[in-house]
Amino acid sequence: MRIGLNYTPAHISPEDWAEKVRMMGAAAACFPVNYQAEVKLIDSYIEAARAHDILLAEVGVWNSPFHPDPETARQAMEKCVHQLELAEYVHARCCANVSGAAGERWAGCYRENFTPRHYERVVRMAQDLIDRVKPQHTFFTLEPMQWMPPDSPEQYEQLLRDIDRPAFAVHMDAVNFVKDPWTYTHQEELLERCFTLLGSRIRSCHLKDCLLENGTTVAIHEVQPGTGEFNIRAYLKHIACLEKDMPVLIEHLPDQAAYQRALDYVHSLMTEK
Repeated sequence: MRIGLNYTPAHISPEDWAEKVRMMGAAAACFPVNYQAEVKLIDSYIEAARAHDILLAEVGVWNSPFHPDPETARQAMEKCVHQLELAEYVHARCCANVSGAAGERWAGCYRENFTPRHYERVVRMAQDLIDRVKPQHTFFTLEPMQWMPPDSPEQYEQLLRDIDRPAFAVHMDAVNFVKDPWTYTHQEELLERCFTLLGSRIRSCHLKDCLLENGTTVAIHEVQPGTGEFNIRAYLKHIACLEKDMPVLIEHLPDQAAYQRALDYVHSLMTEK
């Protein structure tokens, strides 16, 4: 297992980036530039990662090809193509995106997100993307989301069957399957389903923490790892049963100091007896 960062620290060169990632105690990272960077710069990051033994876990997309404006949707799909091509070029373990919302906010919650029609659009999008790029060294993956496919381990397993492409795999973010009081209070059962159904197809993982707010309505917030109630220990134990170099990227924290605290906390869990 390689604990890493879905975060790029401020740096002045690829070598400086790699040194800072390693100094923080990370052994995996998202690729720090996108497909618009010059090939020479992309190559320099590849070499810096190799020289410092940093696993290139993922190339992110983070958009929706289902925007209601056709031109915006077309541009989003083109970015998906180019980022998957970049992931292939750098031999990242995966190219990750959400499946995409059926509205103006790329990761927004909309009624149509839950319809069979939208599910079929997601299937066709992933098939078309993989068929256009034909990756041999990387995989296209979808990050789970509470309000769009896949919103459960079972739906992710169904997507694997329906998309039916060897280059489609799993991006594991178990906190994103925590979407209601039942999943919040039954995390051990949720994790067992995640790794039993999907473990053999996981290419990269995200790690964060969450906390249910005490109140009269349901509100589950992301929080600094170690300050919430997500069972990070159990999550790490499941990941440890996968391949040796599985990347686990910490994300969504406000600054480098917060990432450092999270890295230190996760490493402390891994050294517990």
